Amino acid sequence: MEDSDGRLDPIGPLEDPRPSLAADTTAAVDLLVGLWTRTAKTGTPQLSALQLHALHTVRTTPGLNLGALAGAIGTAPSAASRLCDRLEAAGMILRAPPPTNRRTIGLTLTRRGQDALDAVSARRERLLSDVLDRMPSDKRGALLTGLRAFATASRAADPEASQPG
Repeated sequence: MEDSDGRLDPIGPLEDPRPSLAADTTAAVDLLVGLWTRTAKTGTPQLSALQLHALHTVRTTPGLNLGALAGAIGTAPSAASRLCDRLEAAGMILRAPPPTNRRTIGLTLTRRGQDALDAVSARRERLLSDVLDRMPSDKRGALLTGLRAFATASRAADPEASQPG
């Protein structure tokens, strides 16, 4: 291949690194998702990804109604209702009409629900710390810098990306 001056370029054209970067990032995210999923299913209480997402959503939006929860977690209202039945039976959420609108039922996180979220977060932090401790410190710093830039770009591309779950 020749360059713009007509000389031979022994390296050839530079390839776009984005497909490889996306594939490598996907592989790393898959590992992280596996870690995240395992921590929710181990210990007490054991929570499905959807239950965890619902608890996070109720925590960040106390008093939201069932329809809003269903929309936020991407499920049908009937499925959200059954999910709330299980979470309420486990003592993790409370359904009650908010003082401002007695015609609807609001969802709030109970102390047990908050404790469950705290326990999952603590397990995740311990597992993640174990992995990070195996990395050289300069690579941890580079990872943090990259993750901060990724979070900023992600929020700019999709404002809903900052929602937990």
